[in-house]
Amino acid sequence: MLWSCLVALSLSGLASADVVILNPAEMKGQVSFGPLSLNKFTLEATSTTGLTASKQFTSSPYSLTVESGHSYRSTLEAEFSNAIGTRATLKLERSVHTLVDNQAGPTTVDFTYPAASQVNTTITVTGGTVAQYEINAFVYTPTEQYSGKVHHFLGTPGPSTSAAWIPIIPSNRVFVSGLVYLRTRSGALEQRALTQQTLDMSQGQTSVAWAFDLTARGSLAGTITTPPGASVHFHNLYFQGVPGTATEGIQGERQLLSGSAYSLEVPPGPYDVALRSYYLPATQFSETKPYRVTVTTGATTTLDFAESLGIAQAPVLVTGFLSNADIARGQLWLEREDPLAPRVATAMDEGLANGRFDFSLPHGLWRKVSVFLSFGTDSRAPSLAAPEPFLDAEVYHLYKRNTAPVLTVPANTTLSYSTELLSLVRTTLYFDVKEAQPTDPEILLGSPSATLSRTHYEGGVARWNVNASSRGPETPKSLAALTVIAEPGIYQLDASAVVQGSTTQFSNQRITIAEPALTPVGTNVSVTPANTQDLQVTVSFPTVSGPGVTSVVESPLGPETPQGLKSFCSDGSSAEGVDCSPLFYDIDTTARFTEATVCVRRKFRAGNGLSQFLRLYHFNKDAFPSGQWEELPPPPGMTEPAIDCSADLAACGCASEASCGIDYTVDPPVNVIKVCGVTPGFSPFALFARPRTFTNTVDGVEYTGPTGPPSPRTWTVPKTGAYRLSATGASGASAAAGLSGGCGAKVEGVFTLQENDVLELRVGQKGTATTYSAGGGGGSFVTLNGSALLIAGGGGGLRAGATVNGRHASTGTAGTAGSTGANYTSGFIAGGADGQGGARAASYGAGGGGWFTSGASDGNYGEGGFSFSAGSKGGAGKSCGGLAHGGYGGGGAGNGCYGGGGGGGYSGGGGGRVGGGGGSLNTGTQQVATEAACTANGHGIITLSPVP
Repeated sequence: MLWSCLVALSLSGLASADVVILNPAEMKGQVSFGPLSLNKFTLEATSTTGLTASKQFTSSPYSLTVESGHSYRSTLEAEFSNAIGTRATLKLERSVHTLVDNQAGPTTVDFTYPAASQVNTTITVTGGTVAQYEINAFVYTPTEQYSGKVHHFLGTPGPSTSAAWIPIIPSNRVFVSGLVYLRTRSGALEQRALTQQTLDMSQGQTSVAWAFDLTARGSLAGTITTPPGASVHFHNLYFQGVPGTATEGIQGERQLLSGSAYSLEVPPGPYDVALRSYYLPATQFSETKPYRVTVTTGATTTLDFAESLGIAQAPVLVTGFLSNADIARGQLWLEREDPLAPRVATAMDEGLANGRFDFSLPHGLWRKVSVFLSFGTDSRAPSLAAPEPFLDAEVYHLYKRNTAPVLTVPANTTLSYSTELLSLVRTTLYFDVKEAQPTDPEILLGSPSATLSRTHYEGGVARWNVNASSRGPETPKSLAALTVIAEPGIYQLDASAVVQGSTTQFSNQRITIAEPALTPVGTNVSVTPANTQDLQVTVSFPTVSGPGVTSVVESPLGPETPQGLKSFCSDGSSAEGVDCSPLFYDIDTTARFTEATVCVRRKFRAGNGLSQFLRLYHFNKDAFPSGQWEELPPPPGMTEPAIDCSADLAACGCASEASCGIDYTVDPPVNVIKVCGVTPGFSPFALFARPRTFTNTVDGVEYTGPTGPPSPRTWTVPKTGAYRLSATGASGASAAAGLSGGCGAKVEGVFTLQENDVLELRVGQKGTATTYSAGGGGGSFVTLNGSALLIAGGGGGLRAGATVNGRHASTGTAGTAGSTGANYTSGFIAGGADGQGGARAASYGAGGGGWFTSGASDGNYGEGGFSFSAGSKGGAGKSCGGLAHGGYGGGGAGNGCYGGGGGGGYSGGGGGRVGGGGGSLNTGTQQVATEAACTANGHGIITLSPVP
């Protein structure tokens, strides 16, 4: 059953709007309620996709952190001062949604209600007192809903009359109702409904009142016989009026000593009465079936309780990563099966001992309702090799009534349910926040929490609901880890954390927990905890010195993807250039080992050109300061860590494309990839697409100056599909102390390429500087069949004596002008346009080369940069001082006698004391362009990555 839903998981995909790494934005505003004195308020924002954020405030204005790029509906709950000590609140729910986007700055949402008012209430009792009440007022409008509430405990003895007020926004239809507990003269508590009343506050109606008469009474009395051997702590007697009669809505209870007699007064009419007995050592209770009696005015109705008890045992066995010794607390609920009973009898035991719950039960048929297990810091979780310093995790089963285990318990007999088996896995979820810029300070978060929920099916029938929940420490961290304990299965994950004071939801996605796989002692041990067509994870150990179990969890929560890498998308959701929700693989084992090889085989929807790009990464949580992702090397025998399963079925363990899950009949196609890596330890793993990067280093040789590799570099497209190409031009050199040559441009776009297309790549190289002269930087070129796809211009060179930095390359097609002036204010020398080379002025450096023509040479001093068709060489310096060559990629020479060369590119930059930058060209879609894209070493870069 566990993996039956994986097809739906992998093929329906994870929506790109779901949040796994928080991208914060701010919602702010004012809150006021006219004459009402505000104590505090809580604001909750819920997006159209189900994300929530909330925070409590003690004053206005407020500021709430939410996930950027979503539309939110607001709910505000305010608490007000009340002179009589009651708790008065007003909840406002808005139906309209407001877009919050951090690109547009903070979003203002105000809650100002100058006409806010109050409803005055009075409750009067004859023959008794008021013990407790809750009164509600409701107003409905097309865009907002208001619900005021007052809640008050009056203690013992309470007053016979109690007054309070409810905050509300006035309307012509205010609905007021509630619930009150009254204490009779005999001390019994009775619950009564406060019938609904409607006020028209526009006509000055502001008060409501209710009155109750408890003087007309009858008596209910009897004895309680404690069965032999039963250790009863005390009893609770419950009575409830019968629906459809005069006693409807009346209910109450009385606590009684063990084995005592009782007597209480109630209004006349029919009641259902039951006895709950609490047993020593005060860890369990059970109830009798309800008995129906009729009480008459002035008379006594007798009901005695003398039921025999049986013993029901309910064993629990925890396996997998934990054992019964790890349980901090357990709780089991039962209910009595009696179709004719008007009220269900229940029993509860939280005294789990020796792996078993023991119930004392009135004879009858008892059905399991739920089981709850808690794992906390007080248990120390001895089965876990290295328990987290903070552990607060719970597992909960709620049985479906028609499929729950049942047991007939006779009187004076001990019977047992079958053993409750729970195979449990431990996993770690990581909460991270995406800063606006990589250089921004880390945003801290704390109090991470997660709830996992699913329904367990057997034979197509729903058997029980399963929940697992965990809470983490409040201490703020840049990366918060949360330990979750759960049974295997596919769960809906609801996760949140406190970010900048706001409780913000991180994920409403799915998480898949595989069955733990036994891992025996031995050499070359291989286990596959996840083994389906959609997801297969194999862990191979050269040596296992101690046996255990191994698990894998596919989770949407993990540390932030490193800069420069792209998350693997199972559903192709980034085909439009939007970052998708990543998948993380938390692999853990209780076996003893020193090294392991992890292989992840995953089905996904997209063209399969990923094998050249995907790598398996491991998060080293011990790396300073807060952990880091590390690329894992491929195992021995694998030259590349990723395999396109359609190209090598055997290597992926597939007999055919169909058995592997590959399907080219759908759009987008379904493909399968396998990625492996060798790891010294376990913690989160992830598949990241690392761009193919081309630099000025080829086969270990670094090329500099005007000459590039002996032959143009090429890249063959592995599969038909969309690819994102990026090119950055090289920087111009500088001969001016304290100043820099111009930087190259960076251009990128998405291109649809066909399998076996051959791209030609020319990576620009930085110009050469001498004492007085400096060559221009080369452009970077990506072409297909002689046609330009992407060209990034190189920066201009800078001659000695200049007082400004060199000119950066342009993201437009034209090259920028050079200048004979030291401060670039006069003497401009034209850059090329429409693919032409740049110009020069005598004795000020050569122009940069363009696509069609080379740059102008500066007499005998230096060459202009060569055009693409002429080979893209940098212009060579010829004479007059040191030789200031232009960089490969069409950079112009700086000699002239002294000068700065123009940058190469689609159109060349002009030469000059301050050389101009080259122009750029982008024929792709989803274009991105950046000027002044300075690289660390000044040379150009070309990257290629698939669009999953």
